Amino acid sequence: MNPKYLNTCLIAAGSIALAGCGNSYDGMYAAEGGFLGPLITIEIDGSKANISQIDQRRQRITREETWRAEDKGGEKLLLTSLHDVTYAFVRAVDDRGLECLNCGDDLPVSWQSFNPTK
Repeated sequence: MNPKYLNTCLIAAGSIALAGCGNSYDGMYAAEGGFLGPLITIEIDGSKANISQIDQRRQRITREETWRAEDKGGEKLLLTSLHDVTYAFVRAVDDRGLECLNCGDDLPVSWQSFNPTK
C-alpha cells in the first residue's frame, strides 16, 4: 500500500474520531447587534462561552464576558450569563449557524458560523 495514501487515511480517521470530542457546538458564531450595531461573537469551548461585543468602526472589543455553556445532547445549547439568565440555542437550518429560541431584545436571534481570520 502506498505510504502517502495510508498517511492520508490515518489523518482522515483521526479527524473523524476527534470530531466527536467536546461540545458539538464548539466554535465561533457572530451576529450583528441591530442596524449598524456592534458585532457580537460567541466562542464556545466545552463548558464555557466567551461573549464579545466588537465596535467594527473602531475595530476594538468594547465588552467581554465568560458564560457557562451546556450541550443538551446535541439538540440544544444553553448559555447562562453572569446574571443567571439562560438563553437556549438550536442549530440553524444551514446546520452551521445557531438560532436563539428566547433572545428577544437581549441578543440577536440568528447567528452565523464565524472565522475571524477570513
